[in-house]
Amino acid sequence: MCCLLFRSYQYGKRGLMECSESLVPLDKKTNALSVSSVVNTKAFHDAFEKMPIPKFVAESAYEQTGRILRATSGTNFEYMVAINARTGELVADNLYRSASEKKTSFNDREMWRVQKCPDRVTIVHNHPSSRPPSYRDVYTAAKEEKISASIIVGHDGSLWYISIGDANIAHQLESAYNARKDYYGNFAENKALDMLLKENETHNLFIWRRLR
Repeated sequence: MCCLLFRSYQYGKRGLMECSESLVPLDKKTNALSVSSVVNTKAFHDAFEKMPIPKFVAESAYEQTGRILRATSGTNFEYMVAINARTGELVADNLYRSASEKKTSFNDREMWRVQKCPDRVTIVHNHPSSRPPSYRDVYTAAKEEKISASIIVGHDGSLWYISIGDANIAHQLESAYNARKDYYGNFAENKALDMLLKENETHNLFIWRRLR
């Protein structure tokens, strides 16, 4: 089966991709949360190049995605990585510690590294159940000035890119949530995000793209 390398993939004389290591090793131990073989295709790699960021930064995001997916395939765990949005250099990650189910975050040590970075950062994390960006994903991307963009990858090979960097969007989203929480309860975050996305379709408040 054809597969992609992180930085050293290339085409041979017959146009076939030559490689020695796949993005996500595949085996027979699969379940509903196992990473799809789609992530080992050229189309998945090329989707990163559609992001409105420098190509070498997109390549770095692709490499970090591989690290995350290899660590989480077949599980409900989430991990997070931050790369320099200007250079693509790895800034911080939480792959070295125990993962959490259905959520992920940086601890104080990892946040210190993010804040110390001289540039803004791009955040990459996974959604095992392949959901679109969540309320919390959008809220964090809007509230945290240090975040240039957020990339969310699903285990089914789906790929999302959001870029906000406007604290007013975070306030707007929070207000929408507070106005709905008594009526919708646990669904209030989804309702608030739906409202914001509909407004974004009309007014182009921020970048929200599904690339796969």
